[in-house]
Amino acid sequence: RRLTASNSPSLPPSFHRCPWASEDTSLVRLEATMTDTNASTGPEALQKKYPKNLFIMPKEPYLKFLHAAIRDKTQTRSKFVFYTDQLLRQLCEYSFISVPNKPKVVTTPTGNQFQGVTFEPVCGVSVMRSGEAMEVALRSVMLDIKIGKVLVQKDSESKSSRLLYSKLPKDIRNHYVLLLDPILASGSAAITIIKHLLEVGLKQEQISFVNMIASPEGIENVFKAYPKIRIVTSMVDDRLDNAKLLIPGIGEFSTRYFGA
Repeated sequence: RRLTASNSPSLPPSFHRCPWASEDTSLVRLEATMTDTNASTGPEALQKKYPKNLFIMPKEPYLKFLHAAIRDKTQTRSKFVFYTDQLLRQLCEYSFISVPNKPKVVTTPTGNQFQGVTFEPVCGVSVMRSGEAMEVALRSVMLDIKIGKVLVQKDSESKSSRLLYSKLPKDIRNHYVLLLDPILASGSAAITIIKHLLEVGLKQEQISFVNMIASPEGIENVFKAYPKIRIVTSMVDDRLDNAKLLIPGIGEFSTRYFGA
């Protein structure tokens, strides 16, 4: 039936109803409850606290669809990989919001000028093994980009991390760096890697930590250690549990993506 002012259900002013939407408002009430519960540590509060350093992708419908697809525990591995790749491609595109750019004027085939931008030199550094899933996505949005690799080992009891391997571009000091790791949990591994990047000559301002899902605790821990870096993520989860696992989380990313 056609909705009119007289027969349309009463909804919050911010709720946009599509003509084909159901009249069940339980999801709206649930989302409002979750927002109230996480108001002090949620994405909005974190972005207000770190307005120049934290970049969170807007929650568009397709982004929510992708997250639902990859978080579903019944999802097949092939579909998990497919939808993760779509999400990582969008995330890598969005990550360039953290890289300085300058105007660039080009001449089009019609003989007219167009003003775009060009980015400062940028390279990637992937955190083995999970970060390697992001390499194809980064190369798909920036042709011929250099990508280094680092490997850290985490102590299962103390949760501390130590660097085991590093192979970085020789001229990395002249680049802005996109540090690639799909999951930001406690931030221990990220802090260890950023320390290493600073030791080879980078400045904090040159580093953007790019991840698919982040915890509020991890964001706080990384910024406490290195307040001038940037963090780019597609979504901030509710919290970490006692085992330092993301809630609601995604499970073991490397196992689900690589299959071993």
